[in-house]
Order: sequence, then C-alpha cells, then structure tokens
Amino acid sequence: MSRPPSLMLADDKLEELIEQFNTLDADGNGFISVDEIGHALEVVGHKLPNYQIRDLIKEFDTNIKDGKIDIEEFKMMFAKLEDVRNLGRKFKKQVKESVGVKHIAGTNDASSEGTTHSVKANELSGFADWINKCLSGDPDCSAYLPLNPATGDLYQKTQDGIILCKMINWSVPETVDERAINKTKLDVYRKTENLLLAINSARAIGCSVVNIGAGDLLEGKPHLVLGLLWQIIRVSSIIDR
Repeated sequence: MSRPPSLMLADDKLEELIEQFNTLDADGNGFISVDEIGHALEVVGHKLPNYQIRDLIKEFDTNIKDGKIDIEEFKMMFAKLEDVRNLGRKFKKQVKESVGVKHIAGTNDASSEGTTHSVKANELSGFADWINKCLSGDPDCSAYLPLNPATGDLYQKTQDGIILCKMINWSVPETVDERAINKTKLDVYRKTENLLLAINSARAIGCSVVNIGAGDLLEGKPHLVLGLLWQIIRVSSIIDR
C-alpha cells in the first residue's frame, strides 16, 4: 500500500508546514480558517487564485466539512500542489527524450499527402499524466479522467472543449469564464462553441493557434490537439506557482 503524499514530503518541508500552520492557528484549536489558507500556501511557495483555494478546501476538508482545515488536511493539500509542480518538471524531461517515437499521418487540410508527424510515447504519457493530475479534483472532468495515453483518449476526450478550457484555466487562472463553458447537452454546435472559446483563450495566454480550427479539434486531429496541449502546458510550466 502506498503512503499518503504528505508522508512523502521531506522532514524539513514538513517542519516548515507545521510551523506555518501553528503560526496561523493563533488560538491553538488545531484548525486554520478558509481566509488563512491562501496566505499559508503562499508562504510555503504556492500562490493560488481564490477559486482554486476554494476547490482545494472542498477536496481536502474531509473531517467535518466546516470550512476549516486541520494540519493533516493542510499537509495533504500542499502535497498535491507539490505533486503537480514535480510532474511539470518530469514532463519537461519526458518530452526531450527521443525514445518510443510513433508516427501519425498528417490530417490537417494543409498537410501534403503522405505527410507524417512524429509523436513520442513519452509525450503522450506526459500529457495524460499532467491532465489527470491537474484536473483530478474537478467534478466537471470526472467523467473524462483518467486519460489513458495508450488509447485515443487525448484526442477523443478533448473533442468537446471542456478539458481544453479547464487546462487553460489551470495554466492561467480565470482566463476562461466558467459560466461560458457548455457542460450539458453537448451537441456539435455546443461543442464547437467550447472549442472556439478554448482557441481564443489559448491565443489570449500566448499560444499560437495558426491553422488550428474548431473543426480540427472536434475531429480529434492528433498533431493539432497535441500541439495545442503542449503550448497550454508550457505556459503553465513557465508561470511561478
């Protein structure tokens, strides 16, 4: 049985977390309030937007569900954030390796007949691991996760635009207005609206979306889907969280 993530933190990091927690727990009752959690996480290296803090509280306030966090919940919360950060470093390393290269046929209308695009097996694994980790606590994504890099999940489960929009918001919080994402009755028109929202939002955070259309993503064209995902993840890895 694997150990909980918090128990895998280095001793000096655990001491830092406990010290920060105790500093904010002024009355010594063993809890810190919702209003204090953002500051506590920022002090230990994770500055997050308010909505993301609220999502973490929903996920880790497991004992009483009273909007307060105890030390064990705080350690688990921090461990998840560290896991995502470390996964980003692992992802960068994976995509630089040249083993396990697959070839897929060119599927863009501008591609010449017979054109192929190389995709590293490690890239597929890196994309899937990153998305699974980042969106694991999002109830809107529970029906899609975990993505299996050995199948067509990366192309098929991004076709309605929800995962793409969610990943953009993970990379640059609050870029996409969650209220604008179609999450039900996902016919081709509502999926296309989501994909256009994702493309425009990706452009807004600095991604190049030239020759990437909503129709391409709706069809799950592999090299275009992966190209967009790579740029979104790269933006996230540049930002100091």
